[in-house]
Amino acid sequence: MKTPHIINEWLVEKVEQHPWASVHKGRTVAHEWRRQLGGRSMSAALTAAITPADAFSISVSADGILDEYVAAAKNGVLTTLLAQSYMSVLGCSIELSGFRDDGQDSSYAAFFMVAKEATERLLGVVPGFEHNIAWGGRQP
Repeated sequence: MKTPHIINEWLVEKVEQHPWASVHKGRTVAHEWRRQLGGRSMSAALTAAITPADAFSISVSADGILDEYVAAAKNGVLTTLLAQSYMSVLGCSIELSGFRDDGQDSSYAAFFMVAKEATERLLGVVPGFEHNIAWGGRQP
């Protein structure tokens, strides 16, 4: 499938033409996501860590985890980092580890959601977590 031109323009504008936010301090979060959907339950778990950095990076340690689930977790992280207000939070390094595949309860959606929610906790944009976004901005 070909990426629509407007999406490429948006990504260049969002990531290349604006400074990036970072984080105030490193933080690690172990998170589990679980939902009961009628007769089916969905669940996944992982650990996410963030540290301030001059260049964005993401590393994954997920031995024995399906590539599809790793891709879903990366998608959840990037979706959250790009969606923070007017400035992407890309002045950071992310590490994903501690993946837990719950067999038939795991899915792409479950790993997307566990990574999205873990990243929100790293950034402190949910209740109960200290705000951790450094809005000063760094040039990409």
